[in-house]
Amino acid sequence: MEGHHLQTRRESKVTDKVCRECHKILHGLFSNTQLRDPRLELDTLEGLLANEDLLRAVTFIREKIKPGEFMRMRESKSRKRR
Repeated sequence: MEGHHLQTRRESKVTDKVCRECHKILHGLFSNTQLRDPRLELDTLEGLLANEDLLRAVTFIREKIKPGEFMRMRESKSRKRR
């Protein structure tokens, strides 16, 4: 399990625990700018799980990845453009 900041580190030091694979996918799907955008509602665990793309990825992880296994994740397109 890894800590994920639902708000920026400047706003809050509080983290929520997410599994390593979900955390990688979360940052692979969304840039930090997108995660901070209040219109996208990605600043709560409920808001994150309401996102269809992330929910599909989490469902895949639950079904296909065995505990202790790791998967490779490509960097998001928006992060590559920086």
